Amino acid sequence: MLLFEAILSEETKTEKAIHIYKSYYSYMIYIAGRYLRDPSECEDAAQECMLKLLMIIDSIDTSDEARLKGLCGVVTRNTALNICKRKERGNVSLEEVFNVTDGNCEPESVVIANEGLKALVLAIERLSPVYRDVLKLKYLNQLKEREIAKLLDLPQKTVNQRIFRGKMILRKAIEEEGLNG
Repeated sequence: MLLFEAILSEETKTEKAIHIYKSYYSYMIYIAGRYLRDPSECEDAAQECMLKLLMIIDSIDTSDEARLKGLCGVVTRNTALNICKRKERGNVSLEEVFNVTDGNCEPESVVIANEGLKALVLAIERLSPVYRDVLKLKYLNQLKEREIAKLLDLPQKTVNQRIFRGKMILRKAIEEEGLNG
């Protein structure tokens, strides 16, 4: 309980946490259910996901609901997959379970920029989940690499490498489709 009080020391943080919980907790359980069959494990995954989100609550923008839902979905999916991996490995430490680790405003320009952004988002959606998740968190949710590493339970170097490789694959796909202008 002390951990929650320390994390949620400011009123706005508390409001954000309550909003995420009320709006997306059942969605998190639903997403976890795709990977975990036991309802109690789905609940555990959703709770673990909430803890991860609380750790980066300052950088979460709750005004963009679509982006927030995507963030919750990505984090929950990866948390559920990590629980599956832990089950396969058998014995795990408490540290693993709780993840303890130390310009231009002309209408034509706006339309062109929006079309380019839509094409880019579609290209990101076609990537494999390994690269898609980190690129979405990095560029659509504007999270830092260390925050992404915490959310996905990955080393930061792995996140950096996935971002780099994902951008290379994305660049190649954009060149092939002729989206780079």
